Amino acid sequence: MPRWFRRKHSAEDKPRRPPREGLLPVQTAEQLLQPPHRQALLRQITGLLALPSECAEQYVAATLRQYATFVQEVPASEVHHHSGRGGMLDHGLEVVLKALQIRRGYVLPPGAEPERLSHEADAWSYGVFSAALLHDVGKPAVDQEIVLYDALGNRLGRWEPWLGPMTERPGAHWYSVRYRRGRVHKLHEPVSSLVAHWVLPPEGMSWIAQHQELLQAWIHAIHGHMEDAGALGQIILQADRESVARNLGGESPDRLPTPTKPLHEKLMTSLRHLLSSEDLPLNRNGAAGWRTESDLWLVSKRAADALRAQLREEGHPGIPSSNDRIFDTLQEHGVLTANGDRAIWRARVAGDGWSHELTLIRLPVARIWSDPDAMPMVFEGSVTPLGEASAEGATESGDRPPSRSSPEEAAAPAADPAPVEPVAIQTGQTDVVAESHSNPHPAISAGVDDLPLPPGLDGVLDEATDEPKAEPPPRSMASRDSGADVPLPEDPGDACLEWIRRGVADGSLLVNTREARIHVVPEGVLLVSPGIFRDFASATGHAWNTAQKRFQRLQLHEKSSEGTNIHRYVVRGERQTSRINGLLIRNTSVVFGPDWIPSPNDHLTPATEA
Repeated sequence: MPRWFRRKHSAEDKPRRPPREGLLPVQTAEQLLQPPHRQALLRQITGLLALPSECAEQYVAATLRQYATFVQEVPASEVHHHSGRGGMLDHGLEVVLKALQIRRGYVLPPGAEPERLSHEADAWSYGVFSAALLHDVGKPAVDQEIVLYDALGNRLGRWEPWLGPMTERPGAHWYSVRYRRGRVHKLHEPVSSLVAHWVLPPEGMSWIAQHQELLQAWIHAIHGHMEDAGALGQIILQADRESVARNLGGESPDRLPTPTKPLHEKLMTSLRHLLSSEDLPLNRNGAAGWRTESDLWLVSKRAADALRAQLREEGHPGIPSSNDRIFDTLQEHGVLTANGDRAIWRARVAGDGWSHELTLIRLPVARIWSDPDAMPMVFEGSVTPLGEASAEGATESGDRPPSRSSPEEAAAPAADPAPVEPVAIQTGQTDVVAESHSNPHPAISAGVDDLPLPPGLDGVLDEATDEPKAEPPPRSMASRDSGADVPLPEDPGDACLEWIRRGVADGSLLVNTREARIHVVPEGVLLVSPGIFRDFASATGHAWNTAQKRFQRLQLHEKSSEGTNIHRYVVRGERQTSRINGLLIRNTSVVFGPDWIPSPNDHLTPATEA
């Protein structure tokens, strides 16, 4: 059988000129996987799987072709990693490659006898391959709005991923991509399972389903429940982080060269990501910032701490430990609006029934959002500068480690809780600018170039030496009573628990309110996950997923009836009904101590009872 990609180039392979600016061509899998850097990835993927030729074609090559056809050249994110043309396809292939390399260091299935290990080795490798490939495939369905056009550029209508790939839409020759405004962060994770059948052939699904332990872990993984997917989830999380780090210019354990970006560009990329994912929430009481007509005002220390934590999580080296250095870098490149010769402003932020004096940084909105449609709504309250900020005023004015509330805000009384209604993310729709094909992997070199290749797949990347990343040292937290810095425990799980206890005690962490990550329910205390761990990471510099895993090892929480760590609740507000997920701790004194327990939030009901 001739190799699938080894064919003569035809006129169809030549770049086509779009009838409208910004349109991308609908292409076949052959065309999409033809660029040299993708050929290189394909060769090593198939080499690592090392399946017989017939099996490789049926299970691997077919899956990769269908993945390429489905995602085409849409981006993997709006403003973060792999945000250019073809980002989703490149990121998917990179994560698969890294996951298969990491898989070699695992004994799968865990704890199995030698006979079973030998019998199931290929099936588990295929489970790693397919789960890694599918981990983001739901993004085009819920995060992006894709419009199809005919050969002349006439609009045909929106692409509906539920009905199959773009190539199955009659007359579709071109498409445009915009990100949906108000999309729900992380919704793509469970949605990936709903479109997986357009990528994974039935034979592949059948192979996975023959092994019940693999099937259970695989289902958790493609639903985004990596903490419940065991070793499979750990492999995919690590592979995803390394692909992101390489694309953003961070350090990767394989030590291959990565694109070099100046610090101010890294800071701006991370800031846009934190804003779009609502890790830095805006325009409400206890938020991290407020948008006025022409400026974005951010709580200075909270923003700097969140940026530092995000860059560390992405693997960037040389991140300044000093907030002043971060502000100076942004100011030097014209990103910050200076207050005289300072970066810091003291201002009063006031909304409906609340007011705080804070130390803020000021950024022109045009430097953050180039597309006016992507900008969040203007804050309905006011931000009033009070004069030049002083070093002494930085802490007193409320510039604190990130949390969902300001220190002036006491925990809301549970007897009259505010409706807990998740807020839609304020993100806009940004056109994807077409770029020419370029190799994002300048370090590709011979590694398995001589390995036999099944029909249709070629390529090579250096193999990685996986090294664990060091956990950042724990930060101290100021004691409200004494004013002294009291170090948090070194273990991320213990540190997170102590951080929650202190935040509840001093009121910096809200309880039973709309923005709260902590809710009292009749069954105990619900910690919204992963939100509570992301807030902890922003406040302390720990990696949120490490903190989550270590916290779960404390075994303070109760498993759900389905055997998972996550409990699902329905939230009934005045105008809408939604859902939240979290860890359930039966013993409320673990969080609140023995002397004070708020009343349950009557807006929350277990999903099984809804």
